[in-house]
Amino acid sequence: MMKKNGFTLAEVLITLSIIGVIATLTLPTLMSNINESQNVAGFKKGLNTLAEAGQMNKVMAGYNYDEITSSNTSDDDEDVYSLYSLILRNVAINRELGSRDTANQGNSSNIAIYFNDGTSLIYAASTTTSHGSAVGGGEFYGFPAIYDVNGIKGPNRLSNCNGSQNTTTDNGDCSNKDNRVIQDRFAIRFRGTRAVPNGHAAWWALQK
Repeated sequence: MMKKNGFTLAEVLITLSIIGVIATLTLPTLMSNINESQNVAGFKKGLNTLAEAGQMNKVMAGYNYDEITSSNTSDDDEDVYSLYSLILRNVAINRELGSRDTANQGNSSNIAIYFNDGTSLIYAASTTTSHGSAVGGGEFYGFPAIYDVNGIKGPNRLSNCNGSQNTTTDNGDCSNKDNRVIQDRFAIRFRGTRAVPNGHAAWWALQK
């Protein structure tokens, strides 16, 4: 009897069909995990960048995030104690996109600063002089902002533990993967010379 070599066309087609079904079932989860990891890594890098800016500004200009007294957003006045001046002095800004723009993260009048690495910072200038209560160690509770790990690119949505793809709040439990929606924006708070997480998803990401 002649020994059969290789596979028949029917066997190849069946095998490819099985592979296709498996890929269809697993690819969305795989892509979700990759995006989550990339967003978490970008967020941690952003916190480090903002911490370095706060530390450098304290040395060079004499004030940190806790000592901001102005909501100024003018390129012409870098000497005032404002968040915009601090960032302008210590982080490379993408001038082609414009150093300021509006950004709708719960408030269409928010200010967005775009950085050379493709990230951005979104905040309300009016809140930068409200540092809250002292939390110990000479630091205050600080004021809120949003850090976007990919700037103008989408989806421009807040990471959260609510299980929501589109929200401006972040509550819930991120240890439950069904609740965890890690996207390109993270809630932060400026405190002392640091930027710290300001939401459940941001705290979860920092601990990864």
